[in-house]
Amino acid sequence: MKRKLYHRGRPPKDRRICLSIAATIDYRGDNDDELVFVFRGAYKQLVIDTFRFLVGRGDGIAAGAEVLIEHDCIRRNGKGFWRIAVSMIRPNFHFCSLKDMTLLIEATLHRLHPCTVTWFTINKFLNI
Repeated sequence: MKRKLYHRGRPPKDRRICLSIAATIDYRGDNDDELVFVFRGAYKQLVIDTFRFLVGRGDGIAAGAEVLIEHDCIRRNGKGFWRIAVSMIRPNFHFCSLKDMTLLIEATLHRLHPCTVTWFTINKFLNI
């Protein structure tokens, strides 16, 4: 049987696979004063590029950002998963609020790679 080398219809706008990203906001530190964004389903370089764009030279949404890879407690099919945590260094709430930061992060992720971002509470994120 002869295979088709093309698909009928309009070609897709972007041939990359659409990612499904779960995200949450976590407060860490001794006094819960450290703002951390946690992502599952995104790859590290995408998150690094996103926060490099949003932080800029320190005059964006924060003075800096530190990207860490953490071991996730979820195990499916005998495989362990990883999550990416981004610790914000001196977030700039005069530039934008926390809700606006989440919108900027989601828009930048979508601009760099086709994806859908779902924001969860920390309890739901850890129990998915």
